[in-house]
Amino acid sequence: GKAGIRLSQDGKKYPEYNSETMETNMKNIFLAGVVCGGMDTHLWFIENSREHAKKIIKRITDSNGKEN
Repeated sequence: GKAGIRLSQDGKKYPEYNSETMETNMKNIFLAGVVCGGMDTHLWFIENSREHAKKIIKRITDSNGKEN
């Protein structure tokens, strides 16, 4: 992608990210919601993506002041 986030080469363009932290291959760039599904946006809904924000906040606060 334009931001440097690696995408799958199968036409579905799934972005590369850590499912535990939601951080992409680009340090401090996080994904949440439908963008996690690439072209398969129908995979993500409020019901199954509401944990994304919690994971992102945890990652940021756990690393606050630490170099990763």
